[in-house]
Amino acid sequence: MNIRTLTVFERDAVRDFYLSLSADDRRKRFCSALTDVSISNYVCGLDFERHTILGAFGESRELVGLAELALGAKEGELAFSVRPDQRSQGLGTKLMERILQRARMGGIRRVVVMFLSDNTPMRKLATRTGMLVKADGAETYASLELVVPSTAEFNRWFIEEAIAHSEYFSFLGTERRDSLVNHSNSTVSRHRRPADSLTV
Repeated sequence: MNIRTLTVFERDAVRDFYLSLSADDRRKRFCSALTDVSISNYVCGLDFERHTILGAFGESRELVGLAELALGAKEGELAFSVRPDQRSQGLGTKLMERILQRARMGGIRRVVVMFLSDNTPMRKLATRTGMLVKADGAETYASLELVVPSTAEFNRWFIEEAIAHSEYFSFLGTERRDSLVNHSNSTVSRHRRPADSLTV
Protein backbone atom coordinates (compact mmCIF):
# COMPACT_ATOMS: atom_id res chain seq x y z
CA MET A 1 0.00 0.00 0.00
CA ASN A 2 1.50 3.30 -1.10
CA ILE A 3 0.26 6.46 0.62
CA ARG A 4 1.50 9.81 -0.64
CA THR A 5 0.57 13.43 -1.21
CA LEU A 6 -1.35 13.90 -4.44
CA THR A 7 -0.45 16.49 -7.04
CA VAL A 8 -2.68 18.88 -8.97
CA PHE A 9 -2.27 16.59 -11.98
CA GLU A 10 -4.30 13.93 -10.15
CA ARG A 11 -7.42 16.03 -9.74
CA ASP A 12 -9.35 13.78 -12.13
CA ALA A 13 -8.45 10.71 -10.07
CA VAL A 14 -9.81 12.41 -6.94
CA ARG A 15 -13.01 13.35 -8.78
CA ASP A 16 -13.48 9.80 -10.08
CA PHE A 17 -12.93 8.38 -6.61
CA TYR A 18 -15.57 10.59 -5.01
CA LEU A 19 -18.02 10.06 -7.86
CA SER A 20 -17.73 6.29 -7.37
CA LEU A 21 -19.01 6.55 -3.79
CA SER A 22 -22.54 5.43 -2.99
CA ALA A 23 -25.15 7.95 -1.88
CA ASP A 24 -24.69 6.96 1.78
CA ASP A 25 -20.89 7.18 1.55
CA ARG A 26 -21.17 10.61 -0.04
CA ARG A 27 -23.45 11.72 2.79
CA LYS A 28 -20.98 10.50 5.40
CA ARG A 29 -17.96 12.02 3.67
CA PHE A 30 -19.48 15.43 2.91
CA CYS A 31 -22.17 15.48 5.62
CA SER A 32 -24.64 16.00 2.79
CA ALA A 33 -26.07 14.01 -0.13
CA LEU A 34 -24.06 15.66 -2.90
CA THR A 35 -24.91 15.23 -6.57
CA ASP A 36 -22.32 14.44 -9.24
CA VAL A 37 -22.24 18.09 -10.23
CA SER A 38 -21.68 19.23 -6.64
CA ILE A 39 -18.84 16.75 -6.19
CA SER A 40 -17.21 17.84 -9.45
CA ASN A 41 -17.45 21.47 -8.35
CA TYR A 42 -15.94 20.59 -4.98
CA VAL A 43 -12.98 18.80 -6.56
CA CYS A 44 -12.46 21.66 -9.03
CA GLY A 45 -12.09 23.98 -6.06
CA LEU A 46 -9.48 21.90 -4.24
CA ASP A 47 -6.22 23.79 -3.70
CA PHE A 48 -3.45 21.22 -4.04
CA GLU A 49 -0.77 23.75 -3.11
CA ARG A 50 -2.27 25.19 0.06
CA HIS A 51 -3.92 22.05 1.39
CA THR A 52 -2.74 18.44 1.66
CA ILE A 53 -4.55 15.59 -0.06
CA LEU A 54 -3.22 12.11 0.67
CA GLY A 55 -4.05 9.22 -1.58
CA ALA A 56 -3.78 5.52 -0.77
CA PHE A 57 -3.10 3.28 -3.75
CA GLY A 58 -3.79 -0.44 -4.08
CA GLU A 59 -1.70 -3.10 -5.80
CA SER A 60 -2.98 -2.04 -9.22
CA ARG A 61 -2.11 1.59 -8.41
CA GLU A 62 -5.78 2.51 -8.20
CA LEU A 63 -6.93 5.09 -5.65
CA VAL A 64 -8.60 3.31 -2.72
CA GLY A 65 -8.61 5.98 -0.01
CA LEU A 66 -8.31 9.72 0.52
CA ALA A 67 -7.45 11.97 3.45
CA GLU A 68 -7.68 15.75 3.25
CA LEU A 69 -6.09 18.42 5.43
CA ALA A 70 -7.54 21.88 4.84
CA LEU A 71 -5.67 24.74 6.48
CA GLY A 72 -7.63 27.30 8.46
CA ALA A 73 -6.45 30.41 10.27
CA LYS A 74 -5.63 28.57 13.51
CA GLU A 75 -6.14 24.88 12.84
CA GLY A 76 -6.38 22.19 10.21
CA GLU A 77 -9.60 20.39 9.27
CA LEU A 78 -9.48 16.71 8.36
CA ALA A 79 -11.71 14.55 6.15
CA PHE A 80 -11.49 10.88 5.18
CA SER A 81 -12.95 8.39 2.75
CA VAL A 82 -12.05 4.75 2.09
CA ARG A 83 -13.37 2.55 -0.69
CA PRO A 84 -15.89 -0.01 0.66
CA ASP A 85 -13.85 -3.10 -0.26
CA GLN A 86 -10.81 -1.67 1.56
CA ARG A 87 -12.50 -1.02 4.90
CA SER A 88 -11.88 -2.88 8.17
CA GLN A 89 -8.26 -3.44 7.10
CA GLY A 90 -6.61 -0.58 8.95
CA LEU A 91 -6.42 1.77 5.98
CA GLY A 92 -8.35 4.53 7.74
CA THR A 93 -5.92 4.35 10.65
CA LYS A 94 -2.93 4.54 8.31
CA LEU A 95 -4.39 7.56 6.53
CA MET A 96 -5.07 9.23 9.87
CA GLU A 97 -1.53 8.61 11.08
CA ARG A 98 -0.01 9.98 7.87
CA ILE A 99 -2.22 13.08 7.68
CA LEU A 100 -1.53 13.89 11.36
CA GLN A 101 2.16 13.46 10.70
CA ARG A 102 1.91 15.80 7.72
CA ALA A 103 0.08 18.35 9.86
CA ARG A 104 2.73 18.21 12.56
CA MET A 105 5.58 18.57 10.08
CA GLY A 106 3.76 21.52 8.53
CA GLY A 107 3.64 23.39 11.83
CA ILE A 108 -0.07 22.84 12.56
CA ARG A 109 -0.77 22.62 16.28
CA ARG A 110 -4.44 21.60 16.30
CA VAL A 111 -6.66 19.59 13.99
CA VAL A 112 -10.41 19.07 13.94
CA VAL A 113 -12.80 16.78 12.11
CA MET A 114 -16.55 17.13 11.81
CA PHE A 115 -18.75 14.17 10.92
CA LEU A 116 -22.32 12.96 11.17
CA SER A 117 -23.16 11.39 14.51
CA ASP A 118 -24.24 8.13 12.82
CA ASN A 119 -20.81 7.76 11.19
CA THR A 120 -19.61 5.07 13.60
CA PRO A 121 -16.35 4.20 11.75
CA MET A 122 -15.24 7.85 11.85
CA ARG A 123 -16.09 8.08 15.54
CA LYS A 124 -14.05 4.97 16.28
CA LEU A 125 -11.14 6.30 14.22
CA ALA A 126 -11.17 9.62 16.06
CA THR A 127 -11.37 7.89 19.43
CA ARG A 128 -8.49 5.52 18.64
CA THR A 129 -6.38 8.50 17.65
CA GLY A 130 -6.95 10.10 21.04
CA MET A 131 -9.15 12.91 19.78
CA LEU A 132 -11.55 14.73 22.07
CA VAL A 133 -14.98 13.80 20.69
CA LYS A 134 -18.10 15.87 21.33
CA ALA A 135 -21.54 15.16 19.92
CA ASP A 136 -23.87 18.03 19.02
CA GLY A 137 -27.11 16.57 17.75
CA ALA A 138 -26.77 15.22 14.22
CA GLU A 139 -23.11 16.28 14.03
CA THR A 140 -20.05 15.31 16.04
CA TYR A 141 -16.82 17.24 16.42
CA ALA A 142 -13.41 15.84 17.31
CA SER A 143 -10.19 17.72 17.97
CA LEU A 144 -6.58 16.94 18.78
CA GLU A 145 -3.67 19.06 19.95
CA LEU A 146 -0.49 18.16 18.06
CA VAL A 147 3.01 17.88 19.47
CA VAL A 148 5.91 19.77 17.89
CA PRO A 149 8.06 17.23 15.97
CA SER A 150 11.66 16.57 16.92
CA THR A 151 14.49 16.97 14.43
CA ALA A 152 14.79 13.18 14.16
CA GLU A 153 11.07 12.84 13.40
CA PHE A 154 11.24 15.54 10.75
CA ASN A 155 14.25 13.94 9.06
CA ARG A 156 12.56 10.51 9.07
CA TRP A 157 9.37 12.00 7.63
CA PHE A 158 11.32 13.76 4.89
CA ILE A 159 12.95 10.47 3.85
CA GLU A 160 9.61 8.60 3.90
CA GLU A 161 8.02 11.27 1.71
CA ALA A 162 10.91 11.09 -0.75
CA ILE A 163 10.58 7.30 -1.00
CA ALA A 164 6.80 7.47 -1.51
CA HIS A 165 7.15 10.02 -4.30
CA SER A 166 10.06 8.21 -5.94
CA GLU A 167 7.80 5.18 -6.37
CA TYR A 168 5.22 7.42 -8.04
CA PHE A 169 7.66 9.08 -10.41
CA SER A 170 9.25 5.73 -11.19
CA PHE A 171 5.78 4.49 -12.17
CA LEU A 172 5.25 7.59 -14.31
CA GLY A 173 8.58 6.95 -16.03
CA THR A 174 7.58 3.37 -16.80
CA GLU A 175 4.20 4.49 -18.12
CA ARG A 176 5.84 7.12 -20.31
CA ARG A 177 8.37 4.62 -21.66
CA ASP A 178 5.64 2.08 -22.48
CA SER A 179 3.60 4.82 -24.14
CA LEU A 180 6.54 5.84 -26.32
CA VAL A 181 7.33 2.23 -27.24
CA ASN A 182 3.70 1.48 -28.15
CA HIS A 183 3.46 4.70 -30.16
CA SER A 184 6.67 3.85 -31.99
CA ASN A 185 5.51 0.33 -32.80
CA SER A 186 2.15 1.66 -33.96
CA THR A 187 3.85 4.18 -36.24
CA VAL A 188 6.11 1.53 -37.74
CA SER A 189 3.12 -0.76 -38.37
CA ARG A 190 1.20 1.97 -40.15
CA HIS A 191 4.09 2.79 -42.48
CA ARG A 192 5.19 -0.78 -43.21
CA ARG A 193 4.03 -2.12 -46.56
CA PRO A 194 2.10 -5.40 -46.59
CA ALA A 195 4.32 -8.45 -47.18
CA ASP A 196 2.62 -9.34 -50.46
CA SER A 197 3.42 -5.92 -51.91
CA LEU A 198 7.16 -6.12 -51.29
CA THR A 199 9.34 -6.47 -54.38
CA VAL A 200 12.64 -8.29 -54.52
